[in-house]
Amino acid sequence: MNAALSIDLESYWHAELLRSRVDRSSADDRVIAATEPLLDLLSAKGLRATFFVVGEVLHRYPQLLQRIVDEGHEIGCHTHTHRPLWELTESEFEQELIRFEEEVERHLPGVTPRGFRAPTFSLSPDTSWALAALANHGYSYDSSVFPMKTPLYGVPGCPAAPYHPALNLVEHDPTNPILEWPMTAWRVGPLTIPVCGGFYLRVLPMPLILRGLRAAKAQGPIVIYLHPWELDEGTPRLSLSRPDRFITYHNVGKPMRRRLETLLDQFEFSTMADVLKLCL
Repeated sequence: MNAALSIDLESYWHAELLRSRVDRSSADDRVIAATEPLLDLLSAKGLRATFFVVGEVLHRYPQLLQRIVDEGHEIGCHTHTHRPLWELTESEFEQELIRFEEEVERHLPGVTPRGFRAPTFSLSPDTSWALAALANHGYSYDSSVFPMKTPLYGVPGCPAAPYHPALNLVEHDPTNPILEWPMTAWRVGPLTIPVCGGFYLRVLPMPLILRGLRAAKAQGPIVIYLHPWELDEGTPRLSLSRPDRFITYHNVGKPMRRRLETLLDQFEFSTMADVLKLCL
């Protein structure tokens, strides 16, 4: 077993292209409606996943998070407010971790998150100071590096398999206590094809996704990610520019659920913590 399924548990308005465009005081965040069918699907297939949780969601829906824990899923941190690292100072990031931990202690006693994922894959050489803070707070692994450059994020040239990163996030540093698990990509000659989920799972042809994941899996553990709102037919559609609308909403709802079901039938997924124990 060397395939991990990760869920970024957040409201639809936490998406990078929406977070400044939604009036949160009056909007229905649809977290329950989007997440419970996903939990039902995972339960029916006997699969467990890692849920990287935004602290605001845990604060608002502790019963949902308790169900997630009760069904054997792993809880990881996705910060408290879902602000990307490039917007935070080191002190502000420290407060994000503290506020998240306070919510976990209050609502999920006995749970100790060991994994972290930065919002919008915002870990970069400019924000790699966050790794020291994670180590100080008892985290053992991070999954925030995207292995290619995009307009928003990415660290080209990073290792494909889990590694202990230097501050440039490309070289290996065995003294770093944090293990970095980059998102999975299929490397074909000079090409890097992101087959790791999210928007890429919604837009790339499924045969390409499957071929790429199988090729990557032959080289080491793979991880995919998604957001519950991507599976939700009721996710609100905002008026956006054509490019932003495509990035945010293409194949959201039933098409994405069918793609996820295909992956669940093709690979034996488990939590990131369990895969790391077996593979490293």
